[in-house]
Amino acid sequence: MLICHLCHSSDIFILTAKDSLTYKGHKIEFDIEYSVCNACGREFIESQQIQKNDATILNAKKFADGLLSSEEIKEIIKNLGLTQETASKVFGGGENAFSKYESGKVAQSASMDRLLRLAAEFPSVFHWLIAFSGGTVKLKDSSAYGVSEKLKDYRSAAANQEQYQISSSSILEESNYG
Repeated sequence: MLICHLCHSSDIFILTAKDSLTYKGHKIEFDIEYSVCNACGREFIESQQIQKNDATILNAKKFADGLLSSEEIKEIIKNLGLTQETASKVFGGGENAFSKYESGKVAQSASMDRLLRLAAEFPSVFHWLIAFSGGTVKLKDSSAYGVSEKLKDYRSAAANQEQYQISSSSILEESNYG
């Protein structure tokens, strides 16, 4: 419950306003959230609103940079059958990286963005990443994500510390029949 720190009223309205900033030479517009006390008229921004506004601004910058939004990252991780913890094992980036990406606290690097897109688009890339991570990652429902005999080959190669390369032709073949 929001309470005005000036008059201690709980008669608070949450409003949004348009704001903008210049980012890399381009004007970016976005909505910010703030509160107004109906009793005394005080306008203020609570800490949760600050976090939400910061995430909104970061997503606007990510959009301008051509990166996946926080929601798109959440969707990819969900569709791949991963948790934030297992995603960090498969893709790297640190123990709390995906929590920060999904909450809008941190923007992923361009290379992480491309890796997520590749894994989402090409199951063979995703399977290779699982194998490269040691093959110990458990999917929520491996049958739903096309786990195939190829994955066993990738895991075997990783276990034997062999270098397994996915040829561009195998990726193109896979994209043709999905």
